[in-house]
Amino acid sequence: MGKDASAHYRNVAAGYTEAIRNSDAKAFLGVLFIAIMMVTVLAYRDGYPWYLNAPVLVIPFLAIFFCLIFCVYPRFPKAGRQRFPVRPDLEPDDFLIALDEKGEAADLPMRCVMLSRILYWKTVTLRIAYWIALMIIVAGQILLTVNYLWPVRH
Repeated sequence: MGKDASAHYRNVAAGYTEAIRNSDAKAFLGVLFIAIMMVTVLAYRDGYPWYLNAPVLVIPFLAIFFCLIFCVYPRFPKAGRQRFPVRPDLEPDDFLIALDEKGEAADLPMRCVMLSRILYWKTVTLRIAYWIALMIIVAGQILLTVNYLWPVRH
């Protein structure tokens, strides 16, 4: 593999890594806002119709919360690279930089594949959480409109 191909794969891997970091930031913010919204919705549950009890109110929020947690959970394979050893019996010589351009160049396409798969699943879980949130808003609006137009007295 030539220098141009190696540089290309490094740039692609850097792009994937940045996109993964961005999706993690979105998921962390989403978890924060879901927690705030869930507490607010549960605080006013006494004003909701009888069919919107606490479990019905919490289930969609928990689904979004688990999607976002799954998005943040890292899915890196267990087989690590030689440059980042994690063992209890390390020596200072284990951290010397080995200039293995051929080995690293052969590893670059596989690293891009791994990062692409991670980004794909992060994107899928973020979209699922987004669509669940939109469905909650629409369903809540419909249920509250129905209750406003045709109130049920107990």
